[in-house]
Amino acid sequence: MEKTEIQKQAKEILDRFAKALEKVKTEESFYVDRKEFERAEIKSKCEDFKQELLKNAPQKDSDFIIAEKGIWKK
Repeated sequence: MEKTEIQKQAKEILDRFAKALEKVKTEESFYVDRKEFERAEIKSKCEDFKQELLKNAPQKDSDFIIAEKGIWKK
């Protein structure tokens, strides 16, 4: 098939799908109303993860992992 013919068929399929979706009636709401929008960080879990990550890093500097971009390429 030609590229343009495939694009035309894809557009037709998407248009039919969009029209079918317009007919769908929903009475549910798709959002959650919360007082707080962010999770509180749990220090111990974050610190444990950070320490494990740093422990496994071959090169590190106190709080940071030292990496060289593209070092794996030949």
